[in-house]
Amino acid sequence: MSGTVASPNHMDSPFSPWRFAKTASSKAVVMEAIEDVQRYEEHHGLRKRARKPHDQETFELTVEAILCDLMHHRLCRRPCGIYVTRSNAVLRHRNRYRARAYGKTFPNVLDRLATPGLGWLVQEVGDGDGRQGARRTTIRPGRQLLERMADQGVTVADLGFACLAEPIILKREKVDFWDEAQVIDYTDTEETGRFRREMREINDWLRTADLDYGTFRGDIGPIPDTSERALRRIFTQGDFGCGGRLFGGFWQAMGKDDRFDRLVIDGEAIVELDYAQMGPRQLYGMVGAVPDMNDLYAIPGFEKYRKGIKIVLSAMVFHDKPLSRMPRGAGGKFPKGARIGEIIEAIMRHHSPIADLLFNGVGHHVQFQESQIMVDTLLRLRSQRIVALPIHDAILVADSKADAARQVMVDVFTRHVGLPGLVEASSTP
Repeated sequence: MSGTVASPNHMDSPFSPWRFAKTASSKAVVMEAIEDVQRYEEHHGLRKRARKPHDQETFELTVEAILCDLMHHRLCRRPCGIYVTRSNAVLRHRNRYRARAYGKTFPNVLDRLATPGLGWLVQEVGDGDGRQGARRTTIRPGRQLLERMADQGVTVADLGFACLAEPIILKREKVDFWDEAQVIDYTDTEETGRFRREMREINDWLRTADLDYGTFRGDIGPIPDTSERALRRIFTQGDFGCGGRLFGGFWQAMGKDDRFDRLVIDGEAIVELDYAQMGPRQLYGMVGAVPDMNDLYAIPGFEKYRKGIKIVLSAMVFHDKPLSRMPRGAGGKFPKGARIGEIIEAIMRHHSPIADLLFNGVGHHVQFQESQIMVDTLLRLRSQRIVALPIHDAILVADSKADAARQVMVDVFTRHVGLPGLVEASSTP
């Protein structure tokens, strides 16, 4: 059915237009839906003439992408729905990010598949892109799709993923991963070409990696698709010198407990290697200073409130003017009555060598350097035949590779920052 209902929650997943039917079973489901829609259009006189060959191909690709992503969503037991855009302002413009299936005819195809008499999907039409309380349009598998999946015995193995998505993404501001309203098209340069080559080299390596996810009897929660390994770099602020973190790997959405309990690399349990105090150490490197304290988050007078200090210092790095209130998440991590002004003053006094970098909005550039360090680390590890899965400023590696990977992380950090890297290891949540 189609209509306006309650807003989807944060568990809704973004639509992936890159899935396709890989086997006879999944192709049979898609072909039946295509024929179903065409019979419906003919019976109700919705088209005066047949689609032109190019338009027919686009129509079939769109049906296939929608149904395959819905089938994948169902098979992976993901909660809630898939959010999509119906915005003509977004869909009518072609760009480097959007698949052919996600074009101007996309809303029309959704409506056909959601027709009550067909029932291939359930559509809940929203009124915006999810910001400022606006409801996004979401879709879910319909009765007909679920029945045909069961009839054909469709599994995840019957669905393919075309690795054609642009790995270098430029956004005006950080909203969410697939917020296309904030995506900027750009002209390629030598720099973006190099970024893309690096990502393809990393992704080609990860595609062949021996990764597995263990399941236990009685599991009812979502199941990650271990074939989802293609990483993308997300640059922010409309600047290829800002952001650049890596997103897209199935392991990134897993909880920490699940990673340690279920994720296997090269048949081994994993170890997480995490850069310690990375942000503040980068700042010291930027001014050519060496910190004279072991713990950069241990601020005199607030030694017991390290977690709160970490949040406030991060806000000071990203903001371009002094804070007038506690940043989100920091309030409950300080003693009652603590004032943000006192905390800021203590941080500035303790970290006087980098004080001029605070409240200058340098955080996006710090994040870019962090992403460069991670890309270089992954490429160096690839050259040593070590599989590493990145999570912002940390990596997951097989237990037997932890010592070698740690040394690479230390060396790469030193080369970029000018200070020795500090790397902590953990093998339990």
